[in-house]
Amino acid sequence: MLVNDVRLVVFDLDGTLVDSMGAFADQAAKLMSIHYGMDYKTGYSKYVQTSGLPFRQQLDFLFPRDSRNDLVARRFEAWKLEVIDDTSFRPGVEDMFDGLHGLGVRIAISSNNLQQNVDYISQKFPRQVDTVLGFRGNGFHKGMPHFSWLADNLQCRRSELVFVGDSLNDCHIALRCKVPFVAFPTTFSLEEFLNVDPDVAHVDPITGIVDWVRERRSSAPTHQIPTIDADLQIAGAKDFRYS
Repeated sequence: MLVNDVRLVVFDLDGTLVDSMGAFADQAAKLMSIHYGMDYKTGYSKYVQTSGLPFRQQLDFLFPRDSRNDLVARRFEAWKLEVIDDTSFRPGVEDMFDGLHGLGVRIAISSNNLQQNVDYISQKFPRQVDTVLGFRGNGFHKGMPHFSWLADNLQCRRSELVFVGDSLNDCHIALRCKVPFVAFPTTFSLEEFLNVDPDVAHVDPITGIVDWVRERRSSAPTHQIPTIDADLQIAGAKDFRYS
C-alpha cells in the first residue's frame, strides 16, 4: 500500500516521545528479580525485547499462566504513578509538533500505557496534540483498535496515517494493520528494524519526522507496506480524549 499523503502522524509515547525506556526496563528487571528469581540483566533484556505491549501482557508472554503476574503488574503500574510527574518530552518535540501543524498535519498519541496514566501525562502535552489514546482493556489498545478509531474520528484513511515508534512490536503492529510506519531506532537498532521490514523508513532524531513528511509530499511515493486483510471498527467513542 502506497503512502499518497500524510494527514495524521500517530506517535508511540514511551521510548519515542518520552525517553522512559531505560527507567521502565530497570524497574521491570528489579521486579522480575524479586518475584521470579530472574537475574537483573536477563530481566532488563526481556523487558526491552517485549516492549510495546502492556506490561501485564509482557509478563504473560515471559511467564505464562504464572499466578504472580497480576501482583507484579500492579506493582509496576503503581511505581509508574510515583514517577509520572518526572515525565517530559524529548528535546525539540514541541517544535516538531509546530512543524507538523505548519504542514497541516494532525497529531495523535497511541500508547499501551494505561489510559489513566496517559491521561495524567497528557496534562503536560502541548496544545498541538489532537488526541491521546491509551490501553483500556476490552480490546482497546495500540494497533488496529486505535488506528480504526483515529481514522473514523479524525476523518482520514489509514493510508494517510503514519505511525512512528521505537519498538519492533510497533513495526509488527503497523505491518499487520496496513499502516505506514516510521522507525525511531533508539530502543532497537536500525538493523533490527530492517530484519522485520527491509523497506522500513526511519528518522533519528525524532524531530526528523517533519522533513520526512515534507519530502514525502514533494516526491513520488516509494515506501510500500505489505497488505494484510484486517479491519476493526470501534464504536461508541464520545470524544477525542478519553478520560
